[in-house]
Amino acid sequence: MNAFINTSSTGRATHGAASSSSLLGSVGRVGRWLRDVSRRNAVINELDRLSDRELADIGLNRSEIRSVFSMANRDAR
Repeated sequence: MNAFINTSSTGRATHGAASSSSLLGSVGRVGRWLRDVSRRNAVINELDRLSDRELADIGLNRSEIRSVFSMANRDAR
């Protein structure tokens, strides 16, 4: 059991410090992913509200709206 308990210089025992930082990192990544999905959906909804003429003015067809985000996501990796 002592193999899983680390003692700091103050003599206090800490349990699973590495796993808690890993968990916090995972929670942070999930939080960023949720924020990004929310922003993506907001932009898609805003573009969907534009007329076909307004979309053409910015160089998009209605059918391209979602694919633009797919390509951007792929390129970001």
